[in-house]
Amino acid sequence: MTSALLLTGSDACDGAPWMSAVAACQQASTGGVLYQLCVRMLGTSPEAKEVTGYVVTAMNTNRELFAITEGAADKVRQDPSASEEMKTACGICMGKYDKSEVLMFGVKEHLRSCELTMDIRMDLATAAAAVDDCATLLLRAGGDQTPLHRMVLLDRDRAVLALRLAILLVPNKLQE
Repeated sequence: MTSALLLTGSDACDGAPWMSAVAACQQASTGGVLYQLCVRMLGTSPEAKEVTGYVVTAMNTNRELFAITEGAADKVRQDPSASEEMKTACGICMGKYDKSEVLMFGVKEHLRSCELTMDIRMDLATAAAAVDDCATLLLRAGGDQTPLHRMVLLDRDRAVLALRLAILLVPNKLQE
């Protein structure tokens, strides 16, 4: 199996599909919002690239934006005017985000070594579920109009996008 140097764009993973960013976004998206997130994340280049790189790009973007959300959750957690329920939800959310980031890091390691297995899909589904759990906690604690809840909903959508991009990648490898 060929080793992937995904960050430099060199070697490719054997059996991984290639397509343009637009095609990847069209196939990975279920609707307008997810498609727009995808295009913002991957761009609109018509040049075909390995889908593995798109998954890595999505996860890198998620990790950067997750850090911003975690910082916002920590501020709410330390805010004396925030309700105890909201502070508790924020503390739990920070743990959920940590779990999600650890899972994404593991997926990235699998992709770097071209281990295109179902574990990638399972780990990214678990990561997305962790962020969704946080959204539910925040909804119960503060309603759906808080800025933090809206941030988490966008993070959840981005996590689902990474999963849907991985779904494009993994079945191709398993059909060999």
